[in-house]
Amino acid sequence: MNLSTLSYLLRSTGLTLCFAVISAAADEAPLLKVIDFEAGELPQLGLQKAQDDSLSIVTSPVRAGKYAAKTLLRASDPEVNSGQRAEFSDGKKTTKIEMEKDYWYGLSIFVPEEFTAPVKSNAVLFQWHTQQGGPSPVLSIRVQGNEWLINGNATEKRRTLARLPLVKGKWTDWVVHARWSAKADGFWTIWKDGVELVNERNIITQYPEELGPYAKFGQYHSVDDKTPQNIVFFDEYRVAGPGGSFEAVSPAASTKK
Repeated sequence: MNLSTLSYLLRSTGLTLCFAVISAAADEAPLLKVIDFEAGELPQLGLQKAQDDSLSIVTSPVRAGKYAAKTLLRASDPEVNSGQRAEFSDGKKTTKIEMEKDYWYGLSIFVPEEFTAPVKSNAVLFQWHTQQGGPSPVLSIRVQGNEWLINGNATEKRRTLARLPLVKGKWTDWVVHARWSAKADGFWTIWKDGVELVNERNIITQYPEELGPYAKFGQYHSVDDKTPQNIVFFDEYRVAGPGGSFEAVSPAASTKK
């Protein structure tokens, strides 16, 4: 039975809507990565940490399901890869990101009330890092003082794309749609809690490298004696490639209880 015949039979029996929904679901590109921590253990990502408890799995708070990730930075932590960090790296050996193609990313971040962000510098929580040594990150979501800060840096000149108030003690959902390109035909669109904040078209979004940037999330910033430690939680990390959608990666779309 061909598709046209099946479509006719479904219409004749009043099941056209069901068929349309099934067809749409079949056309949706599969997710390239799902990290929801529901296995109750650290995921198969690169782990950049100074101590055994720098990265851990917790049962509260969670964005969805039963588990989330906790990142911990202490003033006494030694540097890891030239900086104080507790990060998950979706790096070179995991999700392959191609140039001149568009990708979707979703992540939920919980910044506790006790978190103290640098004022003169900033805390990088979600970033896209070049593969072959170009200046990084090309795109980043940070916290500075009491603000979220979104930066772009794909042309050796860092630009502030958005600033907005930081609300602590709650989950904040991020969705990023980007086309990684070393030519002026790239784009990135960024949503916070479903609200579009950044929409830039026909721009350079990546240095001229063989592959597109890889994503990292966690804490990357300096912690001094005035702030003995900082904790940030993460959940619902997803990546979709060409043919993906906002709904496919949005933390708010999770069906887990």
